[in-house]
Amino acid sequence: MKTFAATLAGASRNQDRYVTGDGFAAVLDGATSVAGDRSHDPGWYAEQLADTIKQTVPQGDSLAGAVEEAIRAVRDAHGLTPETTPTSTVALARWSDDTVEMYMLGDSYGVIFYADGTEAVHTDDRLDCVAVNERAAYRKRLAEGHGYDDGHRALMLDLQAEQARRRNRPSGYWIAGAQPEAARHGITSVDRRAGVSALVLASDGVDPARHPDATTWRDLYEEANEYGPARTLHRIHDAETDDVDGRRWPRSKPHDDKTLLAIELGCHEAT
Repeated sequence: MKTFAATLAGASRNQDRYVTGDGFAAVLDGATSVAGDRSHDPGWYAEQLADTIKQTVPQGDSLAGAVEEAIRAVRDAHGLTPETTPTSTVALARWSDDTVEMYMLGDSYGVIFYADGTEAVHTDDRLDCVAVNERAAYRKRLAEGHGYDDGHRALMLDLQAEQARRRNRPSGYWIAGAQPEAARHGITSVDRRAGVSALVLASDGVDPARHPDATTWRDLYEEANEYGPARTLHRIHDAETDDVDGRRWPRSKPHDDKTLLAIELGCHEAT
């Protein structure tokens, strides 16, 4: 088995974190607050949660249970409250001789590569169903060439305000924060270990569409495997630099943090 990972800040602070352990790995993406109204830095929260997940996963509970317990432990240790606590995605994978499990809470990515050349991309896209009009408004404005100015910031404040109203609610979306029960709403999948050759976990700043050569996640994985994941992240970052005003790829900020973690499992025959 081979594990390789890299992370790249989009701006001055990197709010992504990743963690690996015996038979599991996770990527967490702390959510930036445009208003700056969180009690702690999102990267701090993602780090606290990642460190605690490293302790809870080996206890053998379900992945949702491990994340729930980690959220509870961080909340209780630091007196966090839902109104002001930063939030974070959780992309968590666990594997054994028999199974490969993938758990997604929030819009990070988990990709399973099979020995037959196919791949399965897992994500939690429920956030895309929230604040649809606000998201369309800022993307339209970027596509028109207005760039990342004060008008864009105002639209992002509107977007995040609407997201906050729908956070960790049945009619909205679910994310790690100060409400442990949110973890129960993560999306879990289980595959047979036989035929799985590799896994990738990534924050949403990693997008094959913004890579100069890649068209699939396997393309990203193979480049990262051959040349190192840092090169892959920098190539996406550099492509974004050529789209400085977000016109080609309308996105919330010029550069998001990027984390890519890959596990080469090798082929495993069924027993």
